[in-house]
Amino acid sequence: MPRSSGVRLGHVNLEVTDLRRARRFYDRFLPVLGFTPARPVDPFWLGYRHGRLAIWVTVSRPRRVRRLLPHVPTDGVRDPISDHLGFHAPSVKRVRELEAALRRRGFRPVYATAKQRAHGPTWYTSNAWRDPDNNVLEIYTVSRR
Repeated sequence: MPRSSGVRLGHVNLEVTDLRRARRFYDRFLPVLGFTPARPVDPFWLGYRHGRLAIWVTVSRPRRVRRLLPHVPTDGVRDPISDHLGFHAPSVKRVRELEAALRRRGFRPVYATAKQRAHGPTWYTSNAWRDPDNNVLEIYTVSRR
C-alpha cells in the first residue's frame, strides 16, 4: 500500500484583469459550492475558503491575461476545456442541483450538465461556467451509473 506523502492541494490561484468585476462574479458563484470569503490580503487579491482549500483571485500587474472565449464543447468528456478549475461533487444529483442553483443566480453555463461514458462502467457528468476573464470552472462527478 502506498504511503501518504503528506502533501495535499492547498490553494489555487486565478489571474484576472479586473478585481471588482471578478468579485461580483466569485462572491455569487463560490458560495453555491460552499466557499466563504477570506479576509483580503491587499487591494490586488481576493480569497475564498472551503475547509483547508483556498482559491485566490489576483489582478494582473501588469495585465497578462489574454484568454479567448473558450470553445463551447458538446460535453465535458469528448471535447474538454483543458485549462479549467474542477470542483468534484458527490453525485450526479448534486451536479444537477448546483447547476440549477447557479442558473437561479443568473449564471449561464458554457455547457449544461452532460453525462458521458468515460470508460468501462464509469460515467463522467459535468457542467462548466466561466468568469469575466474566461477562467473556466467545471462541476463534475464520476459514477457507475
